[in-house]
Amino acid sequence: MAFADIDSAIQIQIDADLAEAAGRGINGSPADIVGSFEAELADYLALPADVRRSFPRGETARLYGTALGQALVREGFTWQLLHDAYGTDLVVVKDAGGTNEKYTAPLVVVDQRFEDEEPGKLTEFLGQFL
Repeated sequence: MAFADIDSAIQIQIDADLAEAAGRGINGSPADIVGSFEAELADYLALPADVRRSFPRGETARLYGTALGQALVREGFTWQLLHDAYGTDLVVVKDAGGTNEKYTAPLVVVDQRFEDEEPGKLTEFLGQFL
């Protein structure tokens, strides 16, 4: 497992996603972003199954995940790429390689919450992570 700095192309994508997220009102503290996502997830889960299939889950997870990651960056984390036996993920990390190392892949974490099929899991995750 190794962390690497992000390149300019990834930073451009992060910046574009943050601009789009801000335009949709997805910003603020980690708790604010998670609260907004939980409300959106509840709306998604209330949709009929056939309508859910056309919901832009990937885009939604990318925007909320990027906004959450950037909120964590404002709290001392940094964007990095994590290379491990499973591949490469965009993560935020604090104290990389140190004794208090802490990291998460916010886009993956947010996307996974759609699979839980109940609101509250991202709030629970954030409480445990921080």
